[in-house]
Amino acid sequence: MIDAAVRYQELVDGGLLAVFDSTIEGRLRSCNDAFARILGYPSASEAIGRDVTGCYADLKDRALFLERVRSDRLVDGMHGRLRTVAGEIRYVLLTGIGEFDGSDRLVAVRGYIIDITDGIHAQLRLQRRERELEERLAQAQKLETIGRLAGGVAHDFNNLLTAILGYAELLAGSPRVGDAERADIEEIRRAGQRAASLTQQLLAFSRRQMLIPKEVDVNGVVMNLRSMLTRLIREDITLTCEAAPEPAIACVDPTQLEQVVMNLVLNARDALPSAGWIRVDVACVSAASVRPPADVGPLDCEMLVRLRVSDNGVGIAPEAQRHLFEPFFTTKGVGQGTGLGLASVYGVVRQSNGFVTVDSAPGAGSTFVVYLPLVATSSTSAGANPGAGSNGGATTVLLVEDEPAVRTIVAAGLRRHGFRVLEAEGPSAAWPLFDAHRDEIEVLVTDVVMPETSGPALAQRLVGARPDLRVLFISGYADALRPLDIGHPLVSFLGKPFEASALVATVRELLARGPQPHTRTTMAAS
Repeated sequence: MIDAAVRYQELVDGGLLAVFDSTIEGRLRSCNDAFARILGYPSASEAIGRDVTGCYADLKDRALFLERVRSDRLVDGMHGRLRTVAGEIRYVLLTGIGEFDGSDRLVAVRGYIIDITDGIHAQLRLQRRERELEERLAQAQKLETIGRLAGGVAHDFNNLLTAILGYAELLAGSPRVGDAERADIEEIRRAGQRAASLTQQLLAFSRRQMLIPKEVDVNGVVMNLRSMLTRLIREDITLTCEAAPEPAIACVDPTQLEQVVMNLVLNARDALPSAGWIRVDVACVSAASVRPPADVGPLDCEMLVRLRVSDNGVGIAPEAQRHLFEPFFTTKGVGQGTGLGLASVYGVVRQSNGFVTVDSAPGAGSTFVVYLPLVATSSTSAGANPGAGSNGGATTVLLVEDEPAVRTIVAAGLRRHGFRVLEAEGPSAAWPLFDAHRDEIEVLVTDVVMPETSGPALAQRLVGARPDLRVLFISGYADALRPLDIGHPLVSFLGKPFEASALVATVRELLARGPQPHTRTTMAAS
């Protein structure tokens, strides 16, 4: 049987234990090569005889270690930090036993140390990662809260703007209005349209706008925008657009995707105070090669469409990057931006089951990357637009809208164009009207979000009674509309705010699709 002394010697000689013997003054009397290497010496012979007092990163650690040895005789596994000859900090566990003279005075310490630097560094990395995840989660929760607030505010404003734009258009078309007054009304319309643009960006950020996704080749969107983007940026900026070698099909609202590209390019332009370049490129990449933000969660697709917009501009400070997608946050000067461009990009992309990443540093330019799930095959077909509808003089419309101002202007706009309108202030009032005029009503125009029940739930009930009923949903946002198949031939959608002419055109287009008495719409109530 091998005795304990032999086993200990094997540990020392094999370098598994870093053994030392030092005087109380700090002179190293003996050690093995393992101990010497931890301190940065090439061998034990180079370390023995040296004063190792300065090897402690903090002299308070040495004083505490000696005090515990003096009082307890043995210290087992005390945490400490040592400084190597090169100045590197090593984290160790110290074990020591005191050597005392005849008067019980501590004169030397011998023992061993265990280097735990790698473990400590791994723990620190884990802690940093946890802090980053906590910060990302807090930021995601903050954005979600702001989004709900923004969506509610935008919805209320859209109702008001629908009335403002509608009445302005009706007044402008009145023969009793003179040229001077008509010019004033036109300014009201322009202001209303600018306000509508801002609310749409708020809805995009809050992911409460109505998107009508289609299978779109992102390559085509980017290349079709190239000439317009060139006009939007300055002449001293070089714009390059590069398409993926294969179709990059994503299921996204094509109009909103164009807005995403434009917002990112304009953001890059504003980051270039002088001459520079902007690069837009599209690629199809493996989802496994992409690290999504913490608030996205695991990806449930194998491939992604990557839309990347890069510039060599001023870059973005880390503090600003944490707020980039918040509405109204901007690093631009007063009057140079609303702070809604990137917020709307964030909203559109997230609502389309994608996500956005940013890579930037002050003075090193910026790269914004949009990732969208890749659709393996495209079923996109160019559907024929039936065009404008026929004269609506005898057409009866059932209008259901709980907001009085919106209901009044919508009804007035339809009546002015020859429609017969039955008004209901909510679903409970709509059913008796429909029951009394079932054979006359051809179109249901209904708000989506109402106090009693949702527009889709009401439409489902009415279409069950009359399968050939056309349905036009109107809404400032569409949380309750998401389960609905907007692609159905007898169903359409018009986002608030809108002008009377847009409403009438949409109703006529819906009527022009032709009667389909044996077709039933499938609508899920929210």
